[in-house]
Amino acid sequence: MAIFGRESRADTQRAAHIKSWIEVRCPLALASVLLGVVSVVDAFTLVVGVMAGVAAIVTGVLGVRQIKLQPQQLGRRLCIAGIALGATGIMMSIVMGTVIYPMLAEQR
Repeated sequence: MAIFGRESRADTQRAAHIKSWIEVRCPLALASVLLGVVSVVDAFTLVVGVMAGVAAIVTGVLGVRQIKLQPQQLGRRLCIAGIALGATGIMMSIVMGTVIYPMLAEQR
């Protein structure tokens, strides 16, 4: 999976390693981290930040439960990271909406 040029042996091995890493992780854990990152990055839009944060927390909790039921799956730390990122994104959105935006509106 080379970006430029021909695919090398190292590119093929790297792609296989990443694929095997993803396959043993709980899909809810990966979704939780992704939604948590979106929540933090998009906290300034308020609605998307809060919605992605709530979704990250919900998928993280569901992922932890699924991992407890199926111990062969990995990703508990990813779930915890997704929950933490989701909560951080929600808090950032609340601060933006209640503190930062009103201060900016007063300056006009």
